[in-house]
Amino acid sequence: MYGEKMNNGKNEKLVMGVDILPGYSPGSSTHQPHYAVVLLKGEKIVNSYEDVSFARLIRLAWEYKPDILAIDNVFELGENVDKIIKIINLLPPNTRIVQVTGWGDNLSTIKNVAYDMGIDVHGKIDPLKTAYLAALIASKGGGAVLKLLEEKTKIIISRGRSVSHGGMSYDRYKRSIRAGILNVTKEVKKILDKHGFDYDLVFRRSNGGLEQSVFTVYAPREKLYGLIKPFKNKSVRLIIRPVYKNKIMFETNKNRVESRGLIVGIDPGISTGLAILDLSGRPIYLHSSKNLDRGEILNIISRLGIATIISTDVMHPPELIKKIAAALNAQIYAPPHDLSTDEKQELVNKIVKKYPDIEVKDSHVRDALAAAYKAYLSIKDKLIQAENRVYSMDLGISVENVKISIARGKSIAEALEQELERILNNLDTRIENTTRIVKETGMDTDRISDELSNKIEKLRNENRILKNKIFELQRKLREKDAVIEELKLELKSLRNMNIDDAGIKRKIYLLEQEIKSLKEQLCRKEEVINKLLKEKYELEKILEKLSTNKYIGIPRVRNLSIATMKKIANKMYEYNGLKIVFVDEIMPLSMDIIKHLRKEKIAIITHKDYGELYTDLRIPVVSSSEAIIYENIVFVEQSVLNKIAEQWNMIERIEAEEEYEKVIKLIEEYQEERKKKLGVEKLSPFE
Repeated sequence: MYGEKMNNGKNEKLVMGVDILPGYSPGSSTHQPHYAVVLLKGEKIVNSYEDVSFARLIRLAWEYKPDILAIDNVFELGENVDKIIKIINLLPPNTRIVQVTGWGDNLSTIKNVAYDMGIDVHGKIDPLKTAYLAALIASKGGGAVLKLLEEKTKIIISRGRSVSHGGMSYDRYKRSIRAGILNVTKEVKKILDKHGFDYDLVFRRSNGGLEQSVFTVYAPREKLYGLIKPFKNKSVRLIIRPVYKNKIMFETNKNRVESRGLIVGIDPGISTGLAILDLSGRPIYLHSSKNLDRGEILNIISRLGIATIISTDVMHPPELIKKIAAALNAQIYAPPHDLSTDEKQELVNKIVKKYPDIEVKDSHVRDALAAAYKAYLSIKDKLIQAENRVYSMDLGISVENVKISIARGKSIAEALEQELERILNNLDTRIENTTRIVKETGMDTDRISDELSNKIEKLRNENRILKNKIFELQRKLREKDAVIEELKLELKSLRNMNIDDAGIKRKIYLLEQEIKSLKEQLCRKEEVINKLLKEKYELEKILEKLSTNKYIGIPRVRNLSIATMKKIANKMYEYNGLKIVFVDEIMPLSMDIIKHLRKEKIAIITHKDYGELYTDLRIPVVSSSEAIIYENIVFVEQSVLNKIAEQWNMIERIEAEEEYEKVIKLIEEYQEERKKKLGVEKLSPFE
């Protein structure tokens, strides 16, 4: 069973939300479990049921035939994997089961998932409300789709016995065996094609036929009964071997490296080579094995990222390449001619020189790596150009997403526009989520809440102004472009007239100056747009951090002095009884400011790591590389509070130990004085 992230976007499919009622168990042998059920289409409730038995749930599924059955935990349907598989087989064939709360380490509560998707949840939720939320989350594209993992069967065709060396008929006998293997392979292929089986075929060619062939049939062994039988004669042997695996497998896209684009090179054969590069051309996976079939390859790729290109080293892509590319919605790269061994070795030498830690263990890995690197080189310049363009814009656009779109065939302009649209479309939702979280966490009851509320409102206004400004500037740009084109045509026409009239030349000069001025205006307008977008992105980033409810705001000073500390005295917030200030540069430190900080019990946060300096200063000094600076407020993770508390505790222990040592020293000095006065070498314990 695979968990695949559902596509986002508006979905008007019929969704059945389900939640088990309290007191019922799917594993009970005496009582059927009962469920709350909500049927949803878009955001409209089609029907709802507060209490239905399991049998009625299945009947409702067949009555409504929903596209999706949404639930917060699939094990509410059955207590183990086998029961879940049986239940899947009871549902209509087009109904998919979606677990809306994620898998494994990324498992979340349905409330948190709803919050993340901008769905308001108030108070305690009952089973009917849980069923509604599950349906709504799935209808909005949330959750993971569960699928059955089909069993596979291997059909191996090889020679019937080993061929000993020697004899006049040695070569003729070998050719006869190879021809026999080829004929049996053709016959098996004909049977599989006739009955519509999905399969992959790999083989090893030799003079006169085949040395060996292997079919990987994506069907259980029993489906082949009566069609293909194992046999062995003097020339050929056919083995049928079921591939047993767990029938269910849980996997979610959240376990992948976030949005990492991949270029995959495959060398199909009896031993299949697999090479996977990221979109910077860096090898991240190299492997070859006789057990690498299509399903295994798809699993490996899915764990590592998003496939953009599937590549081969031959001009005409093998069938396996086409099937894998289709399954992953990836482009196929085939070189203009079959790569020679020397060409492949040269490509591999280049990449090994750049990444000396990689190991190319055999020719299969070499061929796959050469194919992948050749595909990367075909789009390398375009990827670098796009990367530079994104960084120069400084708008918070995902470089990886842009590169993925380009690798899948989009132009740089199309990829950038797609990302910009995504940012603008998500902005309003993020603002609403942040506003709600700020209010619900109670931050609006203290002083920092007022500042955050003002910033949120400011961001809303700036967002509206920015959108209007962008539309206005786009309109003006179109008008300017039209004027420029007209002027260019007029200028070209005048130049073609070849008239020496001074008035005409003067007009040409003025038109050229006007074009120059218009271009300068365009540049200034673009600078304004970029500046506004950059400011919007900075505020959006701050709100994103705050929406996680893991950040706190503290005042900022550029350096430490008595004067600066007095200025921010009324802005100093206390968190768990701790006073904190962020300092750009703490050095130099005067003794007066150290005494002031000790007296007021104020801790310091800074970007730079000063190690155990706090033990000398007797003031906590904590580094925070994740700090976000906005004007005179800095937002840092709440985890710094624990570090500050630990350092204050350590400082108190050090000071206590020093006091103890002073007392011991005074006692020892007193004893020395007493010994001198009494003229003895050792005092009694009672002296």
